[in-house]
Amino acid sequence: MYSEWSSLQEEIQSGKGNQSVLNNFPPGVGQEVASVVVRNIAANLSISAASDEPSNLKDDKDVKWTMEVLCFGLGLPLTEHDTINDCVKVYCEWLTALIIPKPCVPKPVIEDPNPYAQSILLHLLNLFKPRPQAGVDLVKRQALLCHRVLRAIESVAKESYMLTRATWESLLKFLLAATDSLLSPPTEKDDIGDHLCERVLSVLFGIWIISCSKCFPSPSLWKTFHNMCLFWRHHEALVIQWHKINHALTSHLVRMMYGPGYPELLVCEDDMALIPSDISQECITQSWFRFLHILQNPVDLSKPMIIGGTQRFLQYALSSHDVVEPSQHECLQKLPVIFYKAMRGVSIMINAFLGLSQSVKEENLMAPQSTCKQTSATPVTPPGQRKMAKPMQVLAGTLTQRASSKPSHLLQKLHLPPTNNIQTHLCIDNQLPFSPSRPRCNSILHLFGAWLFDAALVGVKLHSLHAAPDKPNRTSSFLESLTSEQVNSDVLCDNTYESGRAEAVGTLCRMFSSHKTGEEILPIYFSRFYLCVYYGLQTDENVISGQVLVNILFNSCDLLRVDLTGVHILVPYFLSAIELVLVKSPDFKHCEHISYVELRKACIHLLLSMLCLPLHFKDLEIKDTLNSHFNIKSGLTFLSLKARTIDLLQKALSNETDSANTQMLLGGLMLLVQDLATCENAEENVMPVKDASSDRISHVKHDSAYSLFGHATSLVCNRLMASWKSELNTALAAMELLAGLAKVSIQPPNMLMCKRTVKWICDFIVYQCSRPAPSHSRDLHSMIVAAFKCLLLWLVEHSSLLYDKECLHYVLEVVELGISGSKSQNRASDPPKFKGEKQLMPASMRVKDAAEAVLTCIIDQVGAFPPPCGPESLFSLLDERTLLRYAKGSGLIENGSPFRYYVIDNSIVVGLLEQPLGSVEDPLPTVTALIRGPFGRHAWTMQLRHSPRCQKISTQANLNRPTPDNNVGIHHKVEHRYFPESIEKIPLTNADKSIPPMESLITDENQNDLEKLAGYIEKSISFEKEVSERVRWEKAATPYPNPLTECKPPKICPEYQTARLFLSHYGFLSLECLKEPSNSSVPPALVMLDTSNPAIFADLETLDHIPSRDNDTLHIFYVKSGQRTVTELLSNVVSSSKVQPQFLEFLHSLGWPVDVRKHAGWTGHISSSWRTTAPESVDVDDYQTNTGGSIYDGRQQVLYWADVTTEMAFVVPSPESYNQRITTPVNDSERSPTMSKNVASDSLVFKPKTLILESEKAGVPPKESPGSPSELNVPSTSATRTRRLGRQSATMAPEFKVFTIWLENFEDHDYVPTDEMINVASTGQEQIPGSNSGSSLRDREVYIIFIHALQNGLFRIHLHKCEKSQTKMSMAIPLVDGMLVSRRTLGTMVRQTAINICRRKRMDSEMYQPPHVRRKFKIQEIVNKYRVTLTEAEFYTSLFEKVPK
Repeated sequence: MYSEWSSLQEEIQSGKGNQSVLNNFPPGVGQEVASVVVRNIAANLSISAASDEPSNLKDDKDVKWTMEVLCFGLGLPLTEHDTINDCVKVYCEWLTALIIPKPCVPKPVIEDPNPYAQSILLHLLNLFKPRPQAGVDLVKRQALLCHRVLRAIESVAKESYMLTRATWESLLKFLLAATDSLLSPPTEKDDIGDHLCERVLSVLFGIWIISCSKCFPSPSLWKTFHNMCLFWRHHEALVIQWHKINHALTSHLVRMMYGPGYPELLVCEDDMALIPSDISQECITQSWFRFLHILQNPVDLSKPMIIGGTQRFLQYALSSHDVVEPSQHECLQKLPVIFYKAMRGVSIMINAFLGLSQSVKEENLMAPQSTCKQTSATPVTPPGQRKMAKPMQVLAGTLTQRASSKPSHLLQKLHLPPTNNIQTHLCIDNQLPFSPSRPRCNSILHLFGAWLFDAALVGVKLHSLHAAPDKPNRTSSFLESLTSEQVNSDVLCDNTYESGRAEAVGTLCRMFSSHKTGEEILPIYFSRFYLCVYYGLQTDENVISGQVLVNILFNSCDLLRVDLTGVHILVPYFLSAIELVLVKSPDFKHCEHISYVELRKACIHLLLSMLCLPLHFKDLEIKDTLNSHFNIKSGLTFLSLKARTIDLLQKALSNETDSANTQMLLGGLMLLVQDLATCENAEENVMPVKDASSDRISHVKHDSAYSLFGHATSLVCNRLMASWKSELNTALAAMELLAGLAKVSIQPPNMLMCKRTVKWICDFIVYQCSRPAPSHSRDLHSMIVAAFKCLLLWLVEHSSLLYDKECLHYVLEVVELGISGSKSQNRASDPPKFKGEKQLMPASMRVKDAAEAVLTCIIDQVGAFPPPCGPESLFSLLDERTLLRYAKGSGLIENGSPFRYYVIDNSIVVGLLEQPLGSVEDPLPTVTALIRGPFGRHAWTMQLRHSPRCQKISTQANLNRPTPDNNVGIHHKVEHRYFPESIEKIPLTNADKSIPPMESLITDENQNDLEKLAGYIEKSISFEKEVSERVRWEKAATPYPNPLTECKPPKICPEYQTARLFLSHYGFLSLECLKEPSNSSVPPALVMLDTSNPAIFADLETLDHIPSRDNDTLHIFYVKSGQRTVTELLSNVVSSSKVQPQFLEFLHSLGWPVDVRKHAGWTGHISSSWRTTAPESVDVDDYQTNTGGSIYDGRQQVLYWADVTTEMAFVVPSPESYNQRITTPVNDSERSPTMSKNVASDSLVFKPKTLILESEKAGVPPKESPGSPSELNVPSTSATRTRRLGRQSATMAPEFKVFTIWLENFEDHDYVPTDEMINVASTGQEQIPGSNSGSSLRDREVYIIFIHALQNGLFRIHLHKCEKSQTKMSMAIPLVDGMLVSRRTLGTMVRQTAINICRRKRMDSEMYQPPHVRRKFKIQEIVNKYRVTLTEAEFYTSLFEKVPK
């Protein structure tokens, strides 16, 4: 920089200008003259006299003569302190002539002060000369006088406006000479340099920057300053003062270059005061660059041979008996601390340029524990060494050091300097991001790269392949650092300067991690950086450097995520270092300022960046550009690291104790299993064959998906029961992982592990429910609810588990526990306790609801999902309107509703239609039941049959009877007797004779009567015989069979009370079901609803608007580089040419496309959800083509995905949907989810929502596009607006949004217009703005998943959460901030994360109620409003009453 300029160093160090004429006389003479003269002059000064008196020195000759005496007096021995003190007083008073002169100042000096001031400054140098053999007290007195002179000079420099350039140069030369006189010799305890070091340096740097503002120093002065600093570098204060001025200038420079909005480097007020307020921007720029290089290469501070190679050190070594070599001087033992501080200050400046907001107001550059060679028992920091007046603290977001990780036998040779400061631990999560407008890496490396690369290899023995030639021609500081001394050293790695080296390599890692998308870095910088990291990541016992290793790991979290060319050659070394931290942690020492938890977190971040590499690059060879002698085989491929990565992840998860780190590892485990299973399925690998005899899988690879699935589930479940059962977020993450594993396709399925997993989940629920009452809390119940949801998914995905008797017993037992709060049998030997004998005491209503959901799912969905109508609906698609189309009668409201509605157990609404469906000639009793319960709506048609279905029955058919036969066989004439013949042979007894015969009772009086009676009897017998004979002849004359007496079947009855039959056959018509419970407000088990009230149909419609599953929406945006407004964002998806091909592939991996007009599920907006349009009215040609995703904006299509618990719509907003939102006059949140009455009923088939039975006669004109947004958003009038859902919409979901944003430029994530995007992302379920419970759009919480496609084919994930309130629950998994995801798993991972985010948010909301609970409450509300109170007799009578047909 100053090669063409001459240095003034020899002139300054010559000392010719401070010689007095009295030096030519004997010392006694000069001393006596000086004592007398100076005492007399000092007596007239204003500081000692009672009043100011004019000076007696009238002309120039008198003044010059007096100055000769004063010059000699300043150089007297310290024993003449009074004389020296008077000389200082005189000169300090005379210097006021440059500001406001005092009367005691001679007139010639007042008239032309600059020449005299220049001479005075030369003379004052005598005061700063060290006095050998002086006592401590005298040295302290000398220091006080020097302080006074420095204060006077500071005042002149700051306040004077008459200094000429010559005077400024003299002033700067004086400061350089004084500083050199004090600091160039080796530091001795309590010498004058020790006392004045900090003060003289602060004055020098302070006045120099003032001079830059008022009279910029000449290049010769800058070169002199630059050269003379090389002799002072063994002083710690020099580096500290250097950084003070550099930081202050950097703060101004950054604000000047990047504007006030750029993150500011905050410097304390005293340091900022060093920079004059009137300094120009050009002056700041020039001064900053010159001050930056004022110490030349700070890496020289790590080389005692260079620092101790000055003339003063050589002279001291020659004259001292204790020091043989200059580099062995005691003061050089502080070089490790000084070197660290130099690198620390450079790191702060680099952070400022990178845009890391930081503060150095209390920055403590005191070195942490560092190692240095022990050469004596003397403490490294001399007791007299002063501390800075303002101690500093560690910079958040930058790195400090860690203790050496050398073996104990090596540490015995070293000792640690004492540190008096306690610094806080650094935290990865608290680090601020780089500024998006930061400079390019090349620009910073041009300034600081040479220093950092040199410092990062200090003390390292380089391999011969990397070392410089024996006699390098110095062209850069890098070559100088690679000396033969390093290569030929017996010590493999000298960690004496480990702290500074660690700071340098950590800064390099941060710098390269700030690489922008598409930014180019010179190849030479890549190679040198990788070389530094390579040596820093060595884990061998002989070469490991603990602090360096930790700083690299801590600062390299993003190193593999920023598209650095060739960075993957470091993957094996990073993997070894991560193994050392995560697996071999007990033997690894870590840094005080980087907690062990944060170090592990940094390693986990790196591991998450490497999980997909083996399967992504597969057989691609990792080039060994370093050399083959460092345990790296030449044929190493990425695929060969797969088993090592899997093993490392599992061991790390086994050892991890921190909750946040555990969740990150769980997310990584899910990614690894999903990626491996998807890869194997895609490649159609031949899976192992199941051995039926041993029931084991043979030939299973350790790193296969089958094996990993088993190990993952086993590990997670064991850790869940052992360590995580009391940690809310960890337990939730474990359940999310298990739920994700349930959906992973493994061939063949590992059914044994699936059964064990279900058993573990059940055991977890049992343990949590069995905890004592004080332990029960909302968090505990949230874990239980999450476990039930996870159990439900496992049963649905692996329905064969319920065929296992033992597994079924586990599941039903835990369901019983959740519903009732206790088991029927705690032990197998206990007698079972029946349901009626138990008291229902569930852990909480949330737990009970979750258990009921599992039980219902087992009955309805396990083995039957997806249903026949597809996964988009768990409901039956049939409703009243559809059924009435096929039923007899019109079903018009004028004739009354043909349905009878009953409520069973206050939770199930049954609508019974007694009309047969299809053919009206069907004579069998038929009833159609629409069953609405907490878990949906189902339609059943039942017939009462007495014959098989294969036999047709109609009103024209007779039952087949046997053919009549008149042949009755042989007719035997038998005389009928009342008693057998043998009775007459039995003799009579006295008892028989007790009843006298009739003849014995006849008298004359009754003889006539008896005769008449006998005549009547005879006549009757005769008549009967005559009639009998006539009948016999008539019968003989009549043909057989007789038509009058033939048996004929009755006519089939076409009308029945089928509702009565249905209720009777299912046991609902007993008197117990109709009785009102005593002392209870609960209605009877069977209740009839009043269908004469038309409002009941609107409430039933509202009930059907409450889905049986949670519904979520993920809005997807595409951001091109530099876009800032929502209009620009939305225009990207209009054409496929405007988006990356991977984006379209990602969209279709999220779900399947559905037409909102034919879709029966959730569509992303409540106005078009859960209803279908007649298929014939949809024209496929209306679909947009060649779009970038805008077709899925919700107007025509959306992407959809559903399982048994959740349905999710993926919406890609487009400009058309955005314009529709801002032009719609009626707020969607105010619209009812039902259709307006002016929409033609014939064109819509609602699922399962349309229950209005009247015929809408008012039609609408045909639309250009059926089901278009204009049709769905018809403005409501006062006559047509339907009623709102009330509080139902407020409880459907908490106030939050989930976005996925695809970034072409990763740095654009800081500029995403979130507030504007929320306006586009309405779902119609938001609370009404302005209500007490509502919130504005901008106040809603937003969860954003950023995706950035890297050049290597992987995708970088960035998670952002805008929360308005603090929550206990952290972000959901499996995606983790910073994770790299493969192409084949991106859609699945994003979908699972979005679903888990929504689930966690709902679980954390106290207002949220599950869908089946809301449906149950709605049913109870319907019962209370429309219940018909009848007596038993009236109820039975109503069953026989006819309903309108």
